[in-house]
Amino acid sequence: MTRTPRRWASLALTLGVLLVSMVLAHQPQATSAQSAPNTNPNVVISFPPAVYVVRGQVEVRGTVNLPNLSNYFLEVRALDASTLRPASEDEPFAPASLAQTGVKIDDVLLVWDTTVLEDGLYEIRLRANVSRQGATDFVVSPLRVENTPPPFLVEAIQATPTHTITPAGGSVIVIGGTPTAGGVIISRPTLQATPSPTGDPTVTANTDANVRVGDSTSYPTVGTPLLAGEQARLLGISASGSGWYYIELSNGRRGFIAPSIVTVAGNVAGLQRIQPPPPPATPTPTRPPSTGDAVANGIGLVPAEPRCNEAFQVQVNVSNVGSATFSGGGTLFIYDEHIASGTRTTTGTGSFPALAPGQNFVVVIPMIVNSFPAEDHRIVAVVDSNNNIAEENEGNNTFLGTAYRLRRAGCP
Repeated sequence: MTRTPRRWASLALTLGVLLVSMVLAHQPQATSAQSAPNTNPNVVISFPPAVYVVRGQVEVRGTVNLPNLSNYFLEVRALDASTLRPASEDEPFAPASLAQTGVKIDDVLLVWDTTVLEDGLYEIRLRANVSRQGATDFVVSPLRVENTPPPFLVEAIQATPTHTITPAGGSVIVIGGTPTAGGVIISRPTLQATPSPTGDPTVTANTDANVRVGDSTSYPTVGTPLLAGEQARLLGISASGSGWYYIELSNGRRGFIAPSIVTVAGNVAGLQRIQPPPPPATPTPTRPPSTGDAVANGIGLVPAEPRCNEAFQVQVNVSNVGSATFSGGGTLFIYDEHIASGTRTTTGTGSFPALAPGQNFVVVIPMIVNSFPAEDHRIVAVVDSNNNIAEENEGNNTFLGTAYRLRRAGCP
């Protein structure tokens, strides 16, 4: 029996769908090749889902609902077709959108232009930045960019009557009719809204936490802590920019709590700005006359991209920005910080001599970092860590270096 071109096209399309399903069924990494676990329900991509074909201008939908949000943006990196993993763990993400601002809940976050990429497998990462805290990420992997479908698929579409196929993933592929240049139209279905927090926002304590009269540890407590696992109403956020939340406990007492020790749920877009009371007076220690002001004002790394478990140099420029010469030298303390968790991975010390006003001295300290490879770190320098120098300004002794990515090298 002779098969018509239309039947051949239909058979080819059916076999193609079955083949993709079989390949994905034997690739256990297909929906889990993510660089970090997606655990924060307030930073989510709901579309496109993993194991999806995209082309052209793609609306990325989801939720970015963090208090004190600075911005968010999309990044992308290629995956190896045989492993569904990046070529190496050091492979960086590339920017895929401009930075966006403003809270979004189950809405279009941004538009991703896939036409600048070669066809192939990729993963995308949504990164949300919050003032004075580490970034929060959400990864979708893998996705296939296919701006130029294979010729046999175009021929099959042109020879097949108009009908629709609804794969298991829920996307709708419209076949036939007037083909586009790519030969197939992929339309985004009506998405079921991702469950979003409703009602009053709340905080849940990650550990036993003090609730204070103001937005720093210099204030006294309100007398009742928020114990681990307990929940409290979130009423506002400090107007000072500290990021501390203003909450109401179950007994009616209100106060401020640090953002680093609680998890937020609910819509925080309309949080009130609460002005904390004036800080409590602290006794001013009697100090000898000022003899200058030591500050760190620059940090360099040699090599510029340190490698995990390999020695590198930290070069810190110390200056005297005061009006007099130091009576003696001082001590410089440095530590490496894993930005996402705030963990101090390693420390080091060095010294600098007496400096006249305007003079500089570069302190060189060797360092080895052997944890959190392929992630962002930074060096923090503290000048005069032992308080040996009576300075004109004691509040400018800490300097934060620029973030760097620790190369994996030989670390697992």
